[in-house]
Amino acid sequence: MTHNYPLDRDGVKAILPHRDPMLFIDSVLSADDTHLHAVTHVNPEWDIFNGHFPAFPVMPGVLLIEAVAQGGALILGLKGAVSDGSFVGFTGVETAKFRRMVRPGDMMDIHVELLRERRGFYKFEGRINVNNETAVELKFAAAQMSL
Repeated sequence: MTHNYPLDRDGVKAILPHRDPMLFIDSVLSADDTHLHAVTHVNPEWDIFNGHFPAFPVMPGVLLIEAVAQGGALILGLKGAVSDGSFVGFTGVETAKFRRMVRPGDMMDIHVELLRERRGFYKFEGRINVNNETAVELKFAAAQMSL
């Protein structure tokens, strides 16, 4: 399957089952069978900032992890590795280190690498950079799951 890059949000939606407010990939700048580079603008209008935290809005760590995981699912979807009637779901986070806050207005630069795959189970590592600084880095696992 051939894709043209950048892949816009509609192209991302054609591959991932996620929708607003849980879709955290705006566009894919480049990808191959094991690597993906995507970006997302952290919109100050997102509802999450009404409660996390109103006086000092910060992107929740769990949503940063979700953004990287969506990048992993996109690698698999882009290369046609996801069976019909299935989706890629998180099975674990091996490590996650938070190095910098992500705030409304920031541009998340998302990098994901597929490290290993075996019979529908996958290991990844990824990171989010903001202004060339690492915000989060993680290793995680995922698997194909039936709908």
